[in-house]
Amino acid sequence: MSRRGWTRLVVLVLVTAVLASFSLTGCSTASAKSSFTFLAAQYSTATEPFLKDLVARFEKENPNITVNLQVVGWDVINQRVNTLISTNQAPDLLNIDLFSAYVNDNLLMDASKVISPALKANIYESLYAGNAIKGTTYAIPLLSSVRSLYYNKDIFATAGIATPPKTWSELRADCKLIKEKAAVDAYGIEMTNFEGEAFFSYFAFGNGGGWKKDGKWALNSAENIEAFTFMNDLVNTDKTTNAQPTAINRDELQKVFAAGKLGMMMTANFFPTILKTDAPNLNYGVAPMPCNDGKPQTSLFVQDSLMVFKSTKSVPAITKFLDFFYKDANYQTFLTNEGFLPVTKTVGTAMAASDPMTAEFIKELQSAQTYPVDDTRYPEIKFAAIAALQKVLLGQMSVTDALNEVQATADGTT
Repeated sequence: MSRRGWTRLVVLVLVTAVLASFSLTGCSTASAKSSFTFLAAQYSTATEPFLKDLVARFEKENPNITVNLQVVGWDVINQRVNTLISTNQAPDLLNIDLFSAYVNDNLLMDASKVISPALKANIYESLYAGNAIKGTTYAIPLLSSVRSLYYNKDIFATAGIATPPKTWSELRADCKLIKEKAAVDAYGIEMTNFEGEAFFSYFAFGNGGGWKKDGKWALNSAENIEAFTFMNDLVNTDKTTNAQPTAINRDELQKVFAAGKLGMMMTANFFPTILKTDAPNLNYGVAPMPCNDGKPQTSLFVQDSLMVFKSTKSVPAITKFLDFFYKDANYQTFLTNEGFLPVTKTVGTAMAASDPMTAEFIKELQSAQTYPVDDTRYPEIKFAAIAALQKVLLGQMSVTDALNEVQATADGTT
């Protein structure tokens, strides 16, 4: 063989080898499989069907990605997550309300390493920043809700009340009228581990108090003592609320309201969606949260989020799934099903334009406050505060002593 022929043969062999390598690499990439576990909270009976359909459509578009979906009720989700973590089976993607405890245990990824730039740009900056601890964002906002006063118009008419209360003095007077003339519980209060922290916030925020002041825990502030004295008076002095605030959770109270047997209660903007199905003929109204006389109008907003655990091996797949979940059509369907407020700008604009009530709820967010979720001790302090107020409502401790007790817990002096 001539040198030129030999050279051509060598080149041909090399090119063939390189092409074969590319082909094999391409086949390997195309057939690469990834999977991740998505543990989601159940908001309503619509949650699981929607998520199952979402996952099925995502997997059809992305046949190399498998999403192991688990939908768990709010009453057991914290226990489920703790069990999974303790057995080294932490979920890859988690939907829950609080994330600071997982940050404290160094379990969560920096969200900026998971979220795509386009999705991050579409989320309201204030909501995204609210999930930061010491400059690092650990959770991606999924949905928000604002709390308002829901009142039964027929019960109000029976009691001779024309408009919903704006102040605490009006609230107390209306409660007495409802109890006397309509013979039903006037105002629903829940102080259980389900959502007692919300009712802590309603009364504390409504009197200019709260969880913290100037960055420090201020649970036994004068404002809080006055606020929970008022709450205790409604329950134990006036006896105008439900009889067992420490034994009935928010969802159970909502069922009582839907049955037309409760005059007023505070709950979230998803409640109309529930009532549309469970009590379509209920004659009710929605109003801002009553605050103490002379105090500025405020309310409570709550935000649930998605977070990714460091143990995951499927970050690219999760990033792709998040982009699919937050697509306007998918995300808006999810919010419409559940009755929540959006965290993305595009869906926020669309929903506000199509529904005046949603536009009003989004407006209320501007003056609303939320829990100190950026403090890794909040989960501990939350349950301590609920336990303290349970003692008050059960007549086991005075308001001042109970709040001093939870303040001592916060200060680390107990």
